[in-house]
Amino acid sequence: MNIKEKLLSRALLSSSSICLPENDDSRIKNSSKKMKKMGFNLVDCKDLKDNFDEYYNLISRKKFSKNWSKEMKLNFLNSNLNLSLLALECGHVDSVVAGATHTTSDVLRSCLRIIGLRRSSKCVSSAFFMISEKNDTLYTFSDAGVIPDPTSDQLVEIAYESSVTHKLLTENNPKIAFLSFSTKGSAEHYKVKKIQKAVKVFSNKYPNIIHDGEMQFDAAVNKEVSAMKLQDSKLNGDSNVFIFPDLDSANIAYKITQYLANFQALGPLIQGLNKPVHDLSRGCSIDDIILVSAIAILQAEESKK
Repeated sequence: MNIKEKLLSRALLSSSSICLPENDDSRIKNSSKKMKKMGFNLVDCKDLKDNFDEYYNLISRKKFSKNWSKEMKLNFLNSNLNLSLLALECGHVDSVVAGATHTTSDVLRSCLRIIGLRRSSKCVSSAFFMISEKNDTLYTFSDAGVIPDPTSDQLVEIAYESSVTHKLLTENNPKIAFLSFSTKGSAEHYKVKKIQKAVKVFSNKYPNIIHDGEMQFDAAVNKEVSAMKLQDSKLNGDSNVFIFPDLDSANIAYKITQYLANFQALGPLIQGLNKPVHDLSRGCSIDDIILVSAIAILQAEESKK
């Protein structure tokens, strides 16, 4: 089986449920029809309205609605996105995928209000799964969707979260490259120092996860270049998880990979939340929606263990 087939087959073995709240979008409607035929446990937003009183009471207990009127709460519940996240928080669904018609900021705002961060997380980040046109190669790019200029500590958390995501979904060990325009001090700059600090902290916290840096991209993916620039590298030009220094470089890189190298970009996959919620590009295809849904279901199943 190829990469996509493996993701789908593993997800279909799960009984975990998913909600796609943007059912006014034709792509979501068509994806839902396909997913039901395939055997996914799909929950429709209209079926969640039976729990309206429970969701209303939950909103009333949240800090963000402290000074809200009844009308404001009812308006909040009128959004299928918010309704699906409240259902996730209450355990009525196991995962949510949105973003076909909502911006990433809209999705994240509602997620943070309703679902919140995991106790072990200090920030929300994202990852993109990049699948080659031949469907035989997969890379994780992070963070390409959320944090504009991550600190060293945030880069450490982004790298760890991305390694967990990569291992769960590929069933292969992550090999993390902390990327820069410098390789092991070949340039001096405050941006380089930020990456160097992140690598040092990561090495102390997660010594058993294969990683190296700071490094340029060619040294991360090419064995010959790695041998010249990075003697005795743990990665040896065979990286599969790329941690970018900022959102500019990550977002540009994944779009170049998508549009010039014809890789499929799945994401942004949201990391650090209490429960599995994923975002979609507003230009997403039906195939993207189904695969991101499969990813969310696999993570929901993992969280039950």
